[in-house]
Amino acid sequence: MFPPMMCDTCCVPLDPYMPFATGVVTYKHPAWVGKEWDHDPEPVPVDPSRLRGVCDFCSADLPTTAFATVKAIVMFDGPYTRVFAEPWASCERCAVHVRNRSPHLLIDRAVLVLPGDLNRPQRRARRKEIKALHMKFFAAQPYEVHQ
Repeated sequence: MFPPMMCDTCCVPLDPYMPFATGVVTYKHPAWVGKEWDHDPEPVPVDPSRLRGVCDFCSADLPTTAFATVKAIVMFDGPYTRVFAEPWASCERCAVHVRNRSPHLLIDRAVLVLPGDLNRPQRRARRKEIKALHMKFFAAQPYEVHQ
């Protein structure tokens, strides 16, 4: 689909975006709730020796496993089409929920551990945002990638 890229500055994997109007692929930092990026992305091909491992579900450091999906995951974000590349990195706690096919426990964990002090309406909004992506992930038939 799109070549995987990482940011040359912070070594985080980047998400590909494709505006409807132009059809040109651009790369942006992940839209982690509660995380503001202090620099613009500088896309470079992924270098495994430099890549910063982060759980794609809860943003914890040091993922231990990865999941690929049978189907592509495509979401519309305003004028952009987001295509989620695989594999999805996962910390061990999130991996248990993926293996057990427990999307709501996975969503609960992500809402609980992502940064930021939120009131109840903000937590509900965060949950709604996370749920949309995670439910598409489960619908895409994930399977564990053995390395």
